[in-house]
Amino acid sequence: MNKTIYFDKCLREITVRNDLVTAILFFEVVPYHENCYAKDLKGVKTLFLDNQPINGFSGNFVTLLAILFCIGCFFYEPMKYLSIIAIIQIIYRLYSYFVFERHIEK
Repeated sequence: MNKTIYFDKCLREITVRNDLVTAILFFEVVPYHENCYAKDLKGVKTLFLDNQPINGFSGNFVTLLAILFCIGCFFYEPMKYLSIIAIIQIIYRLYSYFVFERHIEK
């Protein structure tokens, strides 16, 4: 079940889940080493690269808020179309877990 995950820039293998940071680049989830992400990408926020990591505390917290928002939208009729935006965050988080995180040791 182990899958080899490499960061494209430094070509080092990511072996521990704490070293993995996933972010969105051009609407695609890409893996980064924690050190490389902190050194090169943190603080940079553009249309194509979000500054916030998908995994970790902040990503999990935003996903939890998105789930609660989606549940709340079912009870309030005019906002149900806004729940589509929240579903995108949930899909990104699930994709990050199933493609990258579950294959790496804790």
